[in-house]
Amino acid sequence: MPGRNAGHAVSHSLVRRLRLLCSSSLYRTTMSDARTLDRARKGRSGIKPGTYDLTPEFLISLRTALQRRRHRRSSKMPSYGTREINGQRVRHTVALGTHCLPATILQQAELRQFALPFDWIHATPGMIRHCLENDFADFLPEQGERHHPTFRDRFGLKEIFLHKDPQSEGDRAYYQRCIERFRLLMKSRDAKLFVMISRPSNPIGWHFPELVDLLNRMTSNAELLAIQLQPQRDKGESVGMELSQERNGSRLYDYRPVSDESALGYFPDIMDELMILRLIYQYHLDPVTLP
Repeated sequence: MPGRNAGHAVSHSLVRRLRLLCSSSLYRTTMSDARTLDRARKGRSGIKPGTYDLTPEFLISLRTALQRRRHRRSSKMPSYGTREINGQRVRHTVALGTHCLPATILQQAELRQFALPFDWIHATPGMIRHCLENDFADFLPEQGERHHPTFRDRFGLKEIFLHKDPQSEGDRAYYQRCIERFRLLMKSRDAKLFVMISRPSNPIGWHFPELVDLLNRMTSNAELLAIQLQPQRDKGESVGMELSQERNGSRLYDYRPVSDESALGYFPDIMDELMILRLIYQYHLDPVTLP
């Protein structure tokens, strides 16, 4: 009998808790959201009305996430998350310019693990190639120089460091740390995916083969994913991603976006960012920080 009384006590306790939960504003909000989702799905998925009335919202979200993952792993997207570099998972996803967009996309996707030299500058593919070839020997302007004469005269760049001032002690030290970190990264045998995005005025195609060969000489287990942005057409109604060049596993795509990121530094239309992320997520990503 004591066990039976204890069972009644537990049952009454559970009932009281359920009543309190059902009377709470959090429960009403969650159930309202679930019912809204339920109504939205009705007619599309064949789900019986009321199915999710007592299901917490986080479980609905988990179910949706699992469904999407199974879909992506299915034959409909056979390459999702499976591409490797020399049989290795990609441990480092690296922004390689030519402006802030690659670093911004990687950072928002939580794939940017550390700061590197090309994250927040304006450059050209030729300038990036030049800096890699001479190991950043003239990456920073001389003390007291307002503009960078080498990059201005050779690559037509008037403004390079738009977010930091290499003439200030703190920002100069920041870039020096970034350069040392990049050198350490290039010594690593981990798989590395370099991501370059360039605007229509800065064509990558002329430099793509040389950039790929240069990266492969500088480090092992690396691929370059380069995206050449094309001018908008038909007010964003014409959208397209087309493979332009391929070399030793590295790829250059021509992408005509829905929206223009040049004034903001990011795409106003999320579809453009997702199109680029889809190429990145084809790789088996396993990001880590440098030791």
